[in-house]
Amino acid sequence: MSDDVVPSAKLAALTVDRLIQSGLLRADKRDALVAKIATGTMQSSDWKLEIDLASAKATS
Repeated sequence: MSDDVVPSAKLAALTVDRLIQSGLLRADKRDALVAKIATGTMQSSDWKLEIDLASAKATS
């Protein structure tokens, strides 16, 4: 990530990376999730879906 990235994108990237490490989000969707969070378009239903999919992937 470059130095000219807006603060919301930096915070979104840090948050997503930690949630991926915790197994709550899928690593293959990292960039899309960072973009949605940074732009404020991530909705509660998106969060639920992503967490459910990551949980299902971890248990399979």
